[in-house]
Amino acid sequence: MENAVVMKWMSRWGALAVGLVATACVPTWADEPTVEVRTPEPMVELAPDTLTLPVPITAGSSFGLLMSRHGIPEAAVREAALDLYNLALIRSDRELQVTWSDGQAMPTMVRYGVDEDHLLLVEREDDGWSARMEEVVYTGALERIQLNLTPSLWQAGIDAGLRGEDLVRLAEVFEYEVDFNSELRAGASLLVVAEQMSAPKRRSKLGAIHAVRLTNDGKVREGYRWAQPGPGGREDVGYYHGDGSGMKRAFLRSPLGFMRVTSKFNPKRFHPVLKKPRPHNGVDFGASTGTPVRAVADGVVTIAGWGGGHGNWVKIRHDGGIETSYSHLSKISVRKGQRISQGSNIGKVGSTGLATGPHLHFQMWKNGRYVDPLKAALPMSRPLETKQKPAFLDAVAHWSAQLDSDGPVVARSE
Repeated sequence: MENAVVMKWMSRWGALAVGLVATACVPTWADEPTVEVRTPEPMVELAPDTLTLPVPITAGSSFGLLMSRHGIPEAAVREAALDLYNLALIRSDRELQVTWSDGQAMPTMVRYGVDEDHLLLVEREDDGWSARMEEVVYTGALERIQLNLTPSLWQAGIDAGLRGEDLVRLAEVFEYEVDFNSELRAGASLLVVAEQMSAPKRRSKLGAIHAVRLTNDGKVREGYRWAQPGPGGREDVGYYHGDGSGMKRAFLRSPLGFMRVTSKFNPKRFHPVLKKPRPHNGVDFGASTGTPVRAVADGVVTIAGWGGGHGNWVKIRHDGGIETSYSHLSKISVRKGQRISQGSNIGKVGSTGLATGPHLHFQMWKNGRYVDPLKAALPMSRPLETKQKPAFLDAVAHWSAQLDSDGPVVARSE
């Protein structure tokens, strides 16, 4: 690289030198006018040369191996960045780059895209390496978004250009009332009033989701965002029905997100492995191996281990005489006796035990008897506090009008 820089400068000055020599060699005759030879203007100093190359992250690659190929001291770079991000955890779907500056033999910068909105930069200085995190700055504008949910919320959102994390947030508004895996019917739709955040060279994303209207199977459900002071002075954000009743419940409808139901609760089902009638006292969710499985409610783990035909099996006892279990896991992430909270990761989807392929077998008991997890009546949540209700109803009136309107979305004045 140093030779390339030298050759570049030689080519520039060489062309000028040839011109000067040629001028000096032309004879001057007495009967010809004098030719004025001007001194060339001083050359403008150019910016230092830089070269940035992508470093593909393939299966089996480690950060140390990738850095060693470019003569970079991996340990020093990783240590400099450790307070911001552990580079030992690089992912193949992220972008990694190295940069050389001013013809130096060793790279002077390492860039890694932590996610779509954060870029980690580790720079070489005279006394070592230093790191900083650059965050993309977005600007927001209120918009109304219409999604037709056939065949699914996930596909409709991706087709509309939404990010996966935005779709998860939308599903979470109704996750205590509707299982988007199994309960959507033809013609289902979602109408959203939210802040659409945009930035140069970045996919847009959703900011605050103020109101959501789900139309499905002849029913209309609405959820409205409300923020109030929480523990430690933090803002506690939740979603409520238009009358102030809470949408959050003690139980989630599904232990997985955006997966398909492959077999429903059926006491007379023909077993595909045993080849004989055998009750199917639960619901099967089709999912790829390694998909995280979440607890549907707070509780205490009563079983975490091998369960014969269930394979790797977790069973949890909840309040109200309810128990749930999660079968065929490829990995168990909890232990017997452990108290866990709703939504926490308890393991990963697999195909252990009597399973024809990767899926999650989910069961529920109430007072010792099997119940259909997709139809069971689950405990309701507490409503909004009385002192919060007048301001909340005022907000509902505003955002409901924005859902009904066809014109530009109008911000609510506080």
